This record gives sequence, structure tokens and C-alpha cells, in this order.
Amino acid sequence: MVKFSFIEKPDRKTLAQLSALYREAGWQDEGDTSGLYRRIVRGSHCFAIAFEGGRVVGMARAISDRASDAYLQDVMVSREFRKRGIASRLVNMLCRRLRSDGINWVALISAGAARTLYSRAGFAPMKAHEPMKLRKR
Repeated sequence: MVKFSFIEKPDRKTLAQLSALYREAGWQDEGDTSGLYRRIVRGSHCFAIAFEGGRVVGMARAISDRASDAYLQDVMVSREFRKRGIASRLVNMLCRRLRSDGINWVALISAGAARTLYSRAGFAPMKAHEPMKLRKR
């Protein structure tokens, strides 16, 4: 049975499993360390995980100014656990938490098939806006 919780201070085992999720998603850069993932968790407004049998199988986080705005980021579920509603539960957990913390402006950047997930959770495209990223120079 998949269980869900928020974490603030991950232990070594959890950090290793988070690293494995980032690697599986293709979002890990060479040289990323457990220290980086510890800072990611602690620096997030809230960090939700899904686990089964002691294994982290999904995660999602929100970053925020803790006053008015927040962004969902790094929503991912291990391949073998997809199509079970885990990502939806994680996104809904974050949204409920943000609302309860008084944050009502919540956004994200979506790609590909994830648009359906976010649309079902109540997200819609922002007209006349597009995501942008600072290029490496």
C-alpha cells in the first residue's frame, strides 16, 4: 500500500532514494550529491513523498516566498508505480497545504503528457505567458 507524507529532514536512506528518482527522471546532473538533495528538501516550502514498503516511489515539492506565491516543481513517480494516481495525490497534497498556509497563487511549468495531470488538478495555461530560463553562458 502506498503511503504519503511530508518530510523536512530526510535521512540518508531517503536522500539516496530521492537521488535515484531524480536520476530515473533524467533530472540529475553529474556531481549532484546527497547534500544537494538535503538542501532541496529543506529549502522547499513543502516536500511530499509517496512510499511503499520503506521505498520512496514518488515525490513532489513546492517552492514559495511563504507569503503569496508558490510553484510546484519536481513532481515525479518511479516508472513501475505510474498510472496509480500517485502523482495526482502528491499534487493535491501540495495544493491543499499551500492553501492552508495562505498561499493562493500557485503555478507550474508542464510538459507533454503531464498537462493532463495538472489540468485535472485545476491548473490551466496562463494566457500571454511563456516559461523562460536563464541560459548558461
